[in-house]
Amino acid sequence: MKSLEKKGIEITWINHTYDHVFNNKPLSSNFLLSQGTNLSYEILANEKLMLKNGLMPSVFFRCPGLVSDRAIIEKLLSFGLIAVGSDAWLAKGQPVHNGSIVLIHGNGNEELGVRDFIRLLQTESDAIKAKHWTLYSLSEGLEQYSN
Repeated sequence: MKSLEKKGIEITWINHTYDHVFNNKPLSSNFLLSQGTNLSYEILANEKLMLKNGLMPSVFFRCPGLVSDRAIIEKLLSFGLIAVGSDAWLAKGQPVHNGSIVLIHGNGNEELGVRDFIRLLQTESDAIKAKHWTLYSLSEGLEQYSN
């Protein structure tokens, strides 16, 4: 992905935690809601790692599993971060609609989502070329709604 950036493709690097917990418990005690989770560490350790590897973290943060609560959101806001959700997680079979935030894991953890995204782009190629179907980065999407 860094090589794509060098070719002029703008990538929005989003914090997703350093090493979040995943267990077989209910969502109310899973991911960042797991007992003993140090959210400050999860945020800052990942940002440090990104910077160390030449990546500029954005203001966006995606909670693992899309699971959070009010305290987590308030902590994110205290760090100046904006929590991002998704209504179209492709690997879970969620359909894409106008205005959707599409979630795929391009890191090899979710081959189905990547294949579905590529298929979606192929299926919609005529609409994309005709500018009837447009992809925006999160930053561009926010700019669209702020005007």
